[in-house]
Amino acid sequence: MSKNTVRFPESAIADGFVGTARIREEIARAAHELATADMSPLRGAIKKLVSFTDALPIARAVAAQTGQTPEKVMADLHAADYSRSASPLERMQALGRLGRVNMNKTEQAYVAEVLDPELRAGLILWYRFEAIKLRLADNTFLTVDFPVITAAGELEFREVKGRWTDDARAKTKVAAAQYPFRFFAIYRVGRHGWRSEDLTSRSW
Repeated sequence: MSKNTVRFPESAIADGFVGTARIREEIARAAHELATADMSPLRGAIKKLVSFTDALPIARAVAAQTGQTPEKVMADLHAADYSRSASPLERMQALGRLGRVNMNKTEQAYVAEVLDPELRAGLILWYRFEAIKLRLADNTFLTVDFPVITAAGELEFREVKGRWTDDARAKTKVAAAQYPFRFFAIYRVGRHGWRSEDLTSRSW
């Protein structure tokens, strides 16, 4: 046998899939708690599950053990109420961690009130939600909310927040210092107003 052969203990393999004991235990715990009527103790397990990059394989595993469909498990994960265990700031920041194809309400409002009218008026030629990921450092990326091509053919990045934090502003400024594009911090003012702050690096 080759000395480079990788061997897994039997406990690491379940239904043809290889995984760590920690993940398997979390799946088993979530499956058991999903079968109960009380959702309160499930919040911690759900938080850990949805923190993984792709929750669908986990949802399939939970579904196999509970007799539910993966779609039902995913719906339960997304419908879980964490509001009693999270601070107002954490709840606000969680909006930015919705699925990659989903915009939060602030981003949807910006599209309806600013981007679509600008597109119809010919002020911009194109935009797309989270279409470009910028590498800032090893294992550090910024996925800008809206890359936009203006009527002049220039690429600019618009980051939209309901409320800007120092961390978000600093990360956007780091990207602006590394890339030769225009960067804008967009935030809501009042019910229907928007304010734009130019964060473009002056070194370009």
